[in-house]
Amino acid sequence: MVKKIEDLNYYELLEITPQASAQEIHRAYERVRRIYEPNSIALYSLFTPDETAIIHQRIEDAYRTLVYEDNRRRYDAMLRDSEELPEPELPLPLLMTTYQTQPIQPVLPLQTENRYLGGLEMPPAPASVAPKPVQQQPAPPAPIQPPATITEFTGAVIKVLREQKGLTIRNVADLTKVGTRYLEYLEEENFKKLPARAYVRGFLALYAKALGYEPDRLINDYLKRYDASFVKSK
Repeated sequence: MVKKIEDLNYYELLEITPQASAQEIHRAYERVRRIYEPNSIALYSLFTPDETAIIHQRIEDAYRTLVYEDNRRRYDAMLRDSEELPEPELPLPLLMTTYQTQPIQPVLPLQTENRYLGGLEMPPAPASVAPKPVQQQPAPPAPIQPPATITEFTGAVIKVLREQKGLTIRNVADLTKVGTRYLEYLEEENFKKLPARAYVRGFLALYAKALGYEPDRLINDYLKRYDASFVKSK
């Protein structure tokens, strides 16, 4: 059953997953804000001005909560307490990045012609060490466009593309950090067992990148079928 707007949590409202970066949150906020703009003609017949204003305020609250790390951490804890976040197999938000600090090197005294200063012998200057060459990381391959023979990205087509690349479901799960059963549900188009639409969008984006395809068309094709399945079931 598709949730009403007022029942969506902030991730669902912005159509992002708990893995979303600050940049992805900002882009999603701009996109959703334009959709629910108070003066939007497309929403004129769907919501009253008061309802539109409430939705717009909720979008603002979602953005201010998720874009700031401390607010987002507290909100995620609240969702986990209420069991609104996906099951543990789903990736949790990467709110903090651990940086490895380098030990501080002691400052060595400058070498002078007279190694004796104030009755103390200055230590010799350390031998120069050639810096290690920096290994250049290979640039990731650019996303490729789907073959012209693909008229629509369905679950069956995604499965065929995966098999053509010699990938198993487990391989894709390792690349995307998405649970194997959710990947299987995507390929089987088992829409009722998939989580909320925002998570499905995120899974599809990760799956497309794992296959090396531009995600926009794959996501749009698949979500049309996802949305249509719930309309038919009403």
